[in-house]
Amino acid sequence: MRARIATLAVVVVLLVFAAITPGVRRHFILDIIKWDAPATAPVALPAGTGPGLTPADRVRVVLIDGLGTDSARKLPVWSSLCTNGLRLQVDVGFPTVSLPVEVSLWSGLTQQQTGVMFRSDRPLVPPLDRRGIPARVPGSIAIAEHHGFIVRSLGFAVTEPAAAEVPAKDLDPEAWAQVWQARAVEAVSSGAKLAFVHILRVDYWGHKKGGASPEYATAAAESDAILAQLHAAAPDARWFLLSDHAHLPTGGHGGEERAIRQVEHCITGPGIAPATGGLVHIVDISRAIADSLSFTLDHHSVARPMSVALKQPLDPDTAVPPLATGRAVIAVLLLVLGLAATGWSVRRWWIAPSWFVLACALLVIVRGMPTMSMPMVYAKENLFDVLDFDKRLMMRTWLVTLPIAAAATWFGLARGLSLVRVLAAQLALPIAALAAVLVACGGWSALLGAEVSPMVPRYTAFASPLMLIVAQGSAAVALAVLARFVQPASGRPRSSGTKQSGISVA
Repeated sequence: MRARIATLAVVVVLLVFAAITPGVRRHFILDIIKWDAPATAPVALPAGTGPGLTPADRVRVVLIDGLGTDSARKLPVWSSLCTNGLRLQVDVGFPTVSLPVEVSLWSGLTQQQTGVMFRSDRPLVPPLDRRGIPARVPGSIAIAEHHGFIVRSLGFAVTEPAAAEVPAKDLDPEAWAQVWQARAVEAVSSGAKLAFVHILRVDYWGHKKGGASPEYATAAAESDAILAQLHAAAPDARWFLLSDHAHLPTGGHGGEERAIRQVEHCITGPGIAPATGGLVHIVDISRAIADSLSFTLDHHSVARPMSVALKQPLDPDTAVPPLATGRAVIAVLLLVLGLAATGWSVRRWWIAPSWFVLACALLVIVRGMPTMSMPMVYAKENLFDVLDFDKRLMMRTWLVTLPIAAAATWFGLARGLSLVRVLAAQLALPIAALAAVLVACGGWSALLGAEVSPMVPRYTAFASPLMLIVAQGSAAVALAVLARFVQPASGRPRSSGTKQSGISVA
C-alpha cells in the first residue's frame, strides 16, 4: 500500500510541476523585462592615456534606433558624412536594448554599472541626474519620433513628446507624428549647446518585419533623408551619428550576438579629421560627447579618451560581461550532481535521458542557439496552442522527443527497475541542468519574489526553453508511470494474494 501511495504521490508531483512551470516561466520573463539588476563592476577595457576630442561650440546627436552596420553603409547621406569624419565600430554592451544602451551612452556607465537591464515601457523616475551628461548642459534638448519615455529618462532640460497621464505613453501621438520632424529641425538649428534626435522607425519595422525586410530598408532610407534635413540645419556643429543595436533578419534584439551588439557610429564636423577606427565601447562614445561639451564623466566610468580607444581597440567579446565565479561554481556542481545521479541510475543505454539531449539539440538545430534577441524566448507558450500552426512555438521542435521519455520510463519499470532509479535516469540531468542555468543567470531570487532582472548573456535565454522542456518531459514521465501503475489492475485477474502495483519504489 505504501508503494502505491508513493507512486501516486510521484505522479501528482510531476504533473503539478508540469502544470505550473509555464506560469513560472512567464513570471520569470516578466521579471527580466520589468526590473533592474543590482549594480556590479564594469567590463575591463584596455587602458591608456591620451587626449580626448577637443570642445565644440554645438553638439548634435542623431540616433537611428535599430540600425545595423550593413544597412547603415548602404545609406548615402550617412556614408557621406562618415567618410568625411571618424567612422567607428561600436560595441553597445549587454543587453542590446534601447533604454539601457542609451542610459550608458549618456552616463558613461555600462549596463552592469547602472543596473538598467530592460525596463520595458518603464521610464527612469526620476530621470538621470548630474551623473549623466544632459542634466549638466543648460537648455539641452531631446526630440524623439515616438516612445518618448526613453528620452524623458535621460535628464535633458527639454524633452518631446510630452508624457501622457501614464508616464510610459506619449501625449497625443497622432498629432506629434505630424510635427516631430519640424521640431527636430528646430532643435538642431537652435543655439542649444546639446541637441539629441531619436529616430525610431527603423526599429519599429525591425520588430514588425525583421532586419532583412523591405520595410526595414525603406525605413532606413527614410531615416537617412531625415538625417540630411537635420544636418543641413546645422552643418557647422559637431555631429554624432549613432545606433543602439541592430536587428535579427527576422526581427528582434536584446542578446549578445556580435551582429546585434556591434554597430557603426560616426563623428563628423569641426575638429574631426577623416579616419576609420577599430572596435570601441559605447562608453567611449559617451566620453567623446562629454569631451566635446567640456565635461567629465562620473568617476566610476571606464570610458577612454578617443585617442586611447583608437589605439586600443576591443577584442570582439570584451564588452560581454563574464559569469560571476560563485555562480559558475555552483552551476557546475549542480550539473555534476545531475550527471552522477544519471550515471548511478542508468543500467542500460536505453534508460538514459536521450529525450532531453535530443530535445535540446533539436531546439538549437531548428531554431538556433537561444539568445535574448529571439522573440521565442519571451513568447507565452501554451500546450493547447500546439495545433495552432500560425504560431511558431518552441515546443514543436522537441515534442517528438517526449514519447521517448514515456517509452523509456514504461520499459524501465516493466523490466523491474525501481521507480527511484527510473526517475533519476529520466529527470536527474534535465532538472539539474535547469537548476544550474537558473543559478547562472540569478533566476532563483527572481522566482522567489525578488524584484530583480535575471538578465545575463546566454544563460537567461536558455532558461526559458529549458523550463518548458523539463516540464513537458516530467509530464511524459508521469503519464508513463501512471500507465504502468494502472496496467496490472486492468490486466488479467490475479489468482490469489494482494494486488500489486507492479512498480518497485526502492
